[in-house]
Amino acid sequence: MKQKRLLTSMLGIVLSASVLVSGCSGGGATDNSTGDISDKGTEKPMEISIANNWNIPKADNNYVQKFLEDKFNVKFKNISFETATWKEQFNVMLASGQIPDIISVDGTVGDVVQWADQGILASVSQEEIKQYMPKYTADVESVDPNAWDPGTYNGKNWGVPKVWGEGATGFIPAYNGQWLKAIGYNEPPKNLAELEDVLTKFLNDDPDGNGKKDTYGLTGRGKDAQAQLFNTVFAAYGVAPYQFKLDENGKVTYGAITEEARNALKLLNKWYKAGIIDPEFITDGNSEIQTKFVSLRTGIIETGMWHHLYDDGYFGLISKDKGIELVPGVPFAGPDGKKYAMANGALQPPLLFGAQLEKDDAKRIKILQILEYVTTDTEGYLTTVFGEKGNSYNLEGELAVITEAAAGTELMSELGAGFYNPFGAKVSSMMKHHYSPEKLAFKEKLTNVEDVTVLTDLMQSTVMTTKAQYEAILNTLQAQYYIKAISGEANTDKDFDDFRSQWLNSGGQSELDEAQQIYEERNK
Repeated sequence: MKQKRLLTSMLGIVLSASVLVSGCSGGGATDNSTGDISDKGTEKPMEISIANNWNIPKADNNYVQKFLEDKFNVKFKNISFETATWKEQFNVMLASGQIPDIISVDGTVGDVVQWADQGILASVSQEEIKQYMPKYTADVESVDPNAWDPGTYNGKNWGVPKVWGEGATGFIPAYNGQWLKAIGYNEPPKNLAELEDVLTKFLNDDPDGNGKKDTYGLTGRGKDAQAQLFNTVFAAYGVAPYQFKLDENGKVTYGAITEEARNALKLLNKWYKAGIIDPEFITDGNSEIQTKFVSLRTGIIETGMWHHLYDDGYFGLISKDKGIELVPGVPFAGPDGKKYAMANGALQPPLLFGAQLEKDDAKRIKILQILEYVTTDTEGYLTTVFGEKGNSYNLEGELAVITEAAAGTELMSELGAGFYNPFGAKVSSMMKHHYSPEKLAFKEKLTNVEDVTVLTDLMQSTVMTTKAQYEAILNTLQAQYYIKAISGEANTDKDFDDFRSQWLNSGGQSELDEAQQIYEERNK
């Protein structure tokens, strides 16, 4: 019974973390000059408006709101947007002349550029953020020193940087453990040659024991996320096809047009012609990958990171439900003998402030102090992310465990948990409250593999004006050619050269020129 309760509680934590991708702000923080986090007395509360499209409170004046208001002598004005239509609602608000003080929505770096140009946003210096949010700044910079890049535009900083630490960890292949044993493998394959052998035997050696030749080793996300398509194979060649990288001469190039990508495509085409990868990869997406794995049609998944592979992670749960032993592997050693893993990257668009804050020093500083409190103070973090201790969560050691009363109910939204902290599940030092020591040890084991290089985009979440112009057409060109190259409709010799020329002439060269300029300016 206790095990069942804990599983339910952990599911609640996973769900809580997933919906906190872009929660909103509020809270209290340590005054950097005095160490006093409260500002009570006879002074009238300062009103702070927050716009958010996640973790909407059921009502105003909720538990978390009142907790922070009392601590900081502020009054929050909650502005809630529907998740699916937040941008339309936000634009209506802007058209009426209203700009929230804190803007925590699912925006992109393109939105940062547009809103900065339109005068909607306040610029705030890195120095001021570091002064009033020193612990948080140290935390994000420890995850990625380039954390400020997504908010840097026209020589100014726009907002407080955000990072997602899990994005810095690579994709990890995982296997049907029973199938591996059936073909004589006591451990997952470690290089491309062993992977090819496993794929061949998963096709031919009846790993599910049903007497039929109806299994494949691997399918791919050809339909809905080509940036993840056979990512572990491309990574073994030291390239991620949808990322900028440095070439052997230290110049910026794009993964799709490199020789490493050409060689990976050659191998995938060889496997396709041999019939050892599922030919339906072209029309498969995340749902199909999941269904085929648990229905014993395929034996490998490569679209998970470490937290998907734990026993109560996304792929761990669906595998356990079907009696499949999910066995995480390691990044494959490629032709050069080195191991690489592709990662989405940790950088995200910053938390933004309304233009009016640029001239309101008192409110701007107050907000920064509040944000420092909700990100780096244990009480502030636990309250704003998990709600009321003893009601919506309890602590088991340092792990916050969602109560039965809160799991699957509206209690969290009634308390206002998540709405006032835009950094929930994104502060490295606070992951101890989201993951048990056992789970953190599991992460360490899977992600800190010796001699593995994690591939992330050199220009990840960087403001690039040329991407807004050319990215859509370039991605279409790439998607079309890559599918044809793997399936054999196009070759990887002259056709690859032609694709590269077309990519460069369709705006790719302009993107490379801008990326090179940005890279050189960063590294002066």
